[in-house]
Amino acid sequence: MLKRLMDTAAYLLFPRPVHIRWLKRNPSSWLGRHYPGPLIKLDVSPLSEKIEELAVATHELGAQPLWTGYGGKTAGQSRRSNDVRTSRVMGNFYASLAVRRKPKVVVEFGTAFGISGMYWLAGIEANQEGVLLTFEPNEVWAQIAQGNLSQISSRFTFTQGTFEDNIDACLPRGSSIDIAFIDAIHTREFVVPQLNLVAERSAPGSLILIDDIEYTSDMKRCWEEIAAENRFAAAATLGSRVGILELGEARTPRVTVSEPARAG
Repeated sequence: MLKRLMDTAAYLLFPRPVHIRWLKRNPSSWLGRHYPGPLIKLDVSPLSEKIEELAVATHELGAQPLWTGYGGKTAGQSRRSNDVRTSRVMGNFYASLAVRRKPKVVVEFGTAFGISGMYWLAGIEANQEGVLLTFEPNEVWAQIAQGNLSQISSRFTFTQGTFEDNIDACLPRGSSIDIAFIDAIHTREFVVPQLNLVAERSAPGSLILIDDIEYTSDMKRCWEEIAAENRFAAAATLGSRVGILELGEARTPRVTVSEPARAG
């Protein structure tokens, strides 16, 4: 307990910046203008401490079963909150990004236990406008996440189900996605189709973040190919595991679900 209090005090006094590494830098893009790099200094969200207290309580609930959908071999497996949660540093980046960008619609999937969602909500709540549409198919995790999110703000719509099956019913008529956070199954097979669904429902200038871009060598290659696509005006890596993209005018996807053959 004492160590946690000391760590919190140190973080509040000296918040760690986020390192941004450009893969495709466009000085005229929104990302290029606001985050030239190489370091992004963060303002700590006023709700950060409350979120971290909820995160600790969630972790103390113990391991919770994984979802067995998507054809994965996860039956009998479980995770604790800290095994899958976003870090405090990145959480504060999400909150500050929402404050700076002032999105009308933020989409997140999967919600997991709601830690990253709480940070997105912290930014939306600070703006006093906007909504978070968040998707989590795991019934057990969904109940925990909804409880966490509701303690931060009411500006969210929670769907117990997949993004793919439910986005069109949830996205307000006439709206588009301003910021998307893809954090579900970290494989090319799922990320590429999900990214395409997001892009089709987003306007030029919208931002798309992908978590765990270095989860496997396949995912790392997939991210590098995505970042090089001409439909994105800018692309960068945040820290060691999150990719961020700004959608440009071009809309033809180039990356495919099947990994391209490599010589040799």
